Amino acid sequence: MTAADLAVIDYLLQAPVAPTRITVFSEWTEAWKSLVPLWKFPVDRALAGGFAADRPAWAFAAGYQAALQRLLPAADPARIAAICITEKGGPHPARIQCRLKTDPETASRWRLDGTKAFVSGAGGAEILYVAASTGMTPQGRNILRMASVSADSAGVTVDPCPSLGMVPEMPHGQVRFEAVSLAHDALWPGDGYVGAIKPFRTLEDLHVTGAFLGWLLAVGRRFGWPAATKETMVSLMVAVRSLALAPPLDPHVHLALGGLLAQVRVFLEEIAPLWQRADARVRECWLRDRQVLDIADSPRQRRLDAARLHYGGA
Repeated sequence: MTAADLAVIDYLLQAPVAPTRITVFSEWTEAWKSLVPLWKFPVDRALAGGFAADRPAWAFAAGYQAALQRLLPAADPARIAAICITEKGGPHPARIQCRLKTDPETASRWRLDGTKAFVSGAGGAEILYVAASTGMTPQGRNILRMASVSADSAGVTVDPCPSLGMVPEMPHGQVRFEAVSLAHDALWPGDGYVGAIKPFRTLEDLHVTGAFLGWLLAVGRRFGWPAATKETMVSLMVAVRSLALAPPLDPHVHLALGGLLAQVRVFLEEIAPLWQRADARVRECWLRDRQVLDIADSPRQRRLDAARLHYGGA
């Protein structure tokens, strides 16, 4: 399958619409793992995963996992992952206090200490992608690295967080790292901010949006939404897919993503009357969970503003 191949769209338009009812994350992970090998590109997994979901929480989970797979293509896609960035002071790179340093007892290894305040998927993840500081530059900039940490490593503790109210089936937790010993190959090469934190924000926007559009297409097919509405969803999914395959740090990607997300917001308002055709459970889940698409609006706007500035205010 080539990058230009739109087989996933053909699949979404013809596959049976009979989502399996799944109520807990562990059941969803098994369904997700069976879907992953069917699609080469993470964005196609996001679209198909959203389509297969019986509720928005699993569409979000599919988009989140697909974004992580796109971020670290060499990782085993069958392992459920979670990215650990946010700390007590928030997600800003300057506020990351989790520390990576050479293990004083074993010079060939690293030691990880610190706490991540909020991690989506914590408690259900098998591998954790952790942003940590290795020190400061002379100018006072936090030097960040990413490390892959098995969730069952000694010194890793997950404390569940209360439900957010939206996508309540999705687990969240605080994760503590206490003298966690890591081999050198657990650390990702390069700068953790440029190589992971910054691109992930864009990748998550794209893959989660794609997964939600896949879910909406399944809903539209189940409940007889107009052909024109479904065609609009398909066009939006094709745009998402194109951007998801592009380098996530390129300014033109942020510019196009800003326009695309604006179109998605307008589309969601336009289809509001169609929810009366859906059954009550599906409609209530959507009304409760749709706000997850608005998370991180402020940093998203800052990325768009930077892209506009790059192109002279385009």
